[in-house]
Amino acid sequence: MKRNLYAVFVFFGLLSGCSTTLKPTTVGSTTGEFKTNHKISYGGVKLNEDYKEEYSKLVFIKTDEKSKKYNEFFLKSVENTKKFEKVVDVKGMEMIVFEKDLTDKVSSVSDLIGLHNLQKHIGNFLIIEPYVEWKGGYNYVASIKAIDAKSAKEVLHLENSAFNWDGLDQPLFFPLFNGLIQWVEGREINQENKKTKKKS
Repeated sequence: MKRNLYAVFVFFGLLSGCSTTLKPTTVGSTTGEFKTNHKISYGGVKLNEDYKEEYSKLVFIKTDEKSKKYNEFFLKSVENTKKFEKVVDVKGMEMIVFEKDLTDKVSSVSDLIGLHNLQKHIGNFLIIEPYVEWKGGYNYVASIKAIDAKSAKEVLHLENSAFNWDGLDQPLFFPLFNGLIQWVEGREINQENKKTKKKS
């Protein structure tokens, strides 16, 4: 636990000095994806269940990080995929609970039980959990997990690793967001083949 906390602390310390990291951008007008020459690491598609159209109505970006910049980056980036009608963070989800007058039925939006109860009243939605970890040196790993609020089961799990030579957005994060887009569109998720597997 201490090591994880230390890794998170160092990770955000390094990012604070990297001007090209955690900068939301838009998808290309012709490709419909974020501009990057990188793909998800070999073997990085851990789980890939069928996408359901009901997910498109609402996505909840569930993060545990204390960095406002980190949270806003993932929120805005998923918004910029243009695949979902509404994308919210914890505050946005809490506002839905208040607006729907569900405070006596949904005590929390921070756990799967509370989110499962919420979907009973507003319809099913998708929970996206991003994760980033510094592995030492210039090495980083990031992942995106997508969870069905109704079943509480993971329906997508993508993992990517990268070196921080000049920012992490293009090599680490954008391939994951593009994988999310490809999943929504029902296409094969791009990942490196075995011959081009990154060295660790």
